[in-house]
Amino acid sequence: MIKIHFKLPILIESDKKLIAVFSANGLDSAIAKAEFNLKDTYFSIDSKGEGWGYYSKLEYFSPLITKKRWYKKEIIELHNKFVKNKNDKFIGRSLSSKTLPKVIHEIVAFSANR
Repeated sequence: MIKIHFKLPILIESDKKLIAVFSANGLDSAIAKAEFNLKDTYFSIDSKGEGWGYYSKLEYFSPLITKKRWYKKEIIELHNKFVKNKNDKFIGRSLSSKTLPKVIHEIVAFSANR
């Protein structure tokens, strides 16, 4: 089992989709089902908007130096990058009145249902 030091839920970039993980128990199975072959490091974003790097060959998460802080719009763009059907894209409503953790929770819930 992977040891975690970030705040769940978390979004994890993979080769084909953005993975939404709600619990530590679901982390191993979600990673096992995804493909990680195209890059050495994948973006991950915890519930506080902090960037982490997922090193798939080592099965290790590390604080990401190059992109430590993610913003609402960037997280939505990352999610929508993996969506082919226009109707499945996440459209943030009233973003200015929502906290970053709230937006991340909405995207995680939205991603989990797709």
